[in-house]
Amino acid sequence: MSKKKTHSSKPASEIKSVRKYTKFKSLEFWRRNDRGNFVTDIAKLKKFLELNGFRIIHYSGKWLAVKFENNIAKVYSPQEVFNYVLKYIEEQKNDNLTSCFIKEGETLLMIKKAILGSLPEIEATRYKDSKNSAIVFFKNVFVVVDKDNSKSYSYSSLSKIIPNQYILEGQIIKQDFKHRKDFKESQFYEFLKLSTNEKKHFKNVITSIGYMLHRHKNPGLAKVVILSDISSQATNTANGRSGKGIIIKGMEQLLNVVEQNGKNLDLARDKFVYQSIDIETVLFVLQDVQQNFSFEDLFAVITDKMTIERKHQLKEILNFEDSPKIAVTTNYTLSDTGGSFSDRKHLVLLNNHFSSTNKPEKHFGNLFFLEWNDKEYQRFYSFMIYCLQQYFKKGLVEYNSPELSVQKLENETNKTFVELMESDYKELGTYYLLKDIANELREEINNPDDRVRSRVVSGWIQIWANFKGYEVDTRVSAGVAKVAFKKLKN
Repeated sequence: MSKKKTHSSKPASEIKSVRKYTKFKSLEFWRRNDRGNFVTDIAKLKKFLELNGFRIIHYSGKWLAVKFENNIAKVYSPQEVFNYVLKYIEEQKNDNLTSCFIKEGETLLMIKKAILGSLPEIEATRYKDSKNSAIVFFKNVFVVVDKDNSKSYSYSSLSKIIPNQYILEGQIIKQDFKHRKDFKESQFYEFLKLSTNEKKHFKNVITSIGYMLHRHKNPGLAKVVILSDISSQATNTANGRSGKGIIIKGMEQLLNVVEQNGKNLDLARDKFVYQSIDIETVLFVLQDVQQNFSFEDLFAVITDKMTIERKHQLKEILNFEDSPKIAVTTNYTLSDTGGSFSDRKHLVLLNNHFSSTNKPEKHFGNLFFLEWNDKEYQRFYSFMIYCLQQYFKKGLVEYNSPELSVQKLENETNKTFVELMESDYKELGTYYLLKDIANELREEINNPDDRVRSRVVSGWIQIWANFKGYEVDTRVSAGVAKVAFKKLKN
């Protein structure tokens, strides 16, 4: 399992903090006892934390300590709170005081945690995207996006744009942003163009990206995005390297993503599968699920609350609106029987332009994200904002690949049978002897064992007719069956 927390190609040493360092607001929370030793005044320590912006927020039935400033909340672990206070103590340049706090502070802030738990709660609600708009947070600006516009604002305007709300510092992409109108010249744009067959196919992919980027959970549109490729879906065999992973890595540049290895995963038995999800997680990805994966086991977390179990901890319950969206990558056909499956899945298929022998780095001459310069990154970010806008305009665009449909038809019947029907038996309203179709097919595929019987062909005819949108009219006279095709009435 991997957890993506840094949205940057730059080394960590080159990434500046989103918020500038603020000097401590001073308050002495220590005193000397009768023997002249330093002791910590617990009430004043609590006041010191409050004075310096520490608050708590509630998440999945528990509290989290945060440092709150200018509508931005940075989550602190008890260890990090201890380190923060210790840094203030060290500024006093008194070794005895430092020794005292190291001894007492560990108990007060990291073991008992009563002080942290008693901090006041933030008097604001956590920001969530609305149904028809989103905000993308960069290091220098935040961008408000709807179907018609995208506008950048400085963080001095944050409290005006989202009054009485706060964001988590982990939501902020640790790179500057400047909109580029030439985003259609970006490598990511070209990559998706090459990976799709036509305009509607391209819209299917980019609106799916917009859906994943949108931090809004709509109960009426609770979908899992399934990323695969046409060849894998047609043959039900692995045809990797089509670019599914690049799309997920693209999401990681803008979102906090948690990935789970889907190979041999049994959601019904693996109770710790969601344990790496936290308050900043926006997208949960099951990577490379196998042919026997039970999609039905995802139904509950797609549309309802999510139960999180962590080792040696109590269960946590995330409300639907607080839980991450879900994506799945696979090289196999997932069972899609029943309306429940269709209502909960959104299929995104790439066209296998890229493969193990034709990798994107060979075509573009660099590794995506890792070897991009700033201009390429800005084009990419601008394109992602365009994907959000397209999602707001068009919703999730469905795409049924004609190529995949034909290949599935041939898999379910027989390639020679399909070619024979298209050439000799496609006239509407004409009655054909079923035994003539079977006999001609037997000759075409050179079947001396006489395995292509009329009963088998009759089943194939029904599958072929469904594919064509035809109704089969069967007539039997004196034991002889005839079939004709009619267009289904709308």
